[in-house]
Amino acid sequence: MKNYIMCVLAGFLCFTSVNAQEDSEPKSLYETMYMIPKPGMNKQFEEGVAAHNQKFHASGNDNQSMLRRVEYGNKAGWYVWVMNGTYASLDNRPNDDAHSSDWEDKVGEYVEEYGTVDLWSLNKELSSGMDKFRNQKRYEVWAVYLKPWEGYRFDESMKKIQKAFEKMGNRSMLVFDSEVSRKGGADVGLVWGYDKFADMENDSKLVDTYEEINGKGSWRLFLEEWRDVVEDIDMEHRVKVGDM
Repeated sequence: MKNYIMCVLAGFLCFTSVNAQEDSEPKSLYETMYMIPKPGMNKQFEEGVAAHNQKFHASGNDNQSMLRRVEYGNKAGWYVWVMNGTYASLDNRPNDDAHSSDWEDKVGEYVEEYGTVDLWSLNKELSSGMDKFRNQKRYEVWAVYLKPWEGYRFDESMKKIQKAFEKMGNRSMLVFDSEVSRKGGADVGLVWGYDKFADMENDSKLVDTYEEINGKGSWRLFLEEWRDVVEDIDMEHRVKVGDM
């Protein structure tokens, strides 16, 4: 009974938080779907997704979509199809016979397996450098699994990280909140953009900047807080496929 009550409470809080958005800016949502092409069909798959996206999910439209390839991580070799919009645009996403047939002809024919589908919202308050990220070719993404009821502590810690990134001004960091709580699913997505792998060896001066803002020894305290609230992470490196 106790677990049932907690689930109802969590659902109520989620519903009221969504309703609170009605009088403000809509959430920027990102639906992600993993797919892996049939052996030897990567080129046909990429071309098919590009053609389908251009016809039904073009840049600037509701439900605009893009493609990423996982280069390193547990799902290396898989692709991630990403659709950006709002809750309102989900109601208007193309789902007629023409759209379905086009997907099957151009994309589905080359798909070996479909994977997990998730829904994320961009946390603009905790993110930094979206304009820079749009022009970067690659990115590192962490799926973060939080300990129960520790989300508020995690957010407070990330506010300090965001201020350091803003002060540095030379790196991008995006924070995404999971919109669908599911067993085994991550709670938060963290994304850092870069252009080439050699960039990973350049010191961002994050620690120095963080301690400049928060005081000497504050980075160690941040790491201790991270250990207290984070259960686990799952890391990937992805490359953008196409123009978006």
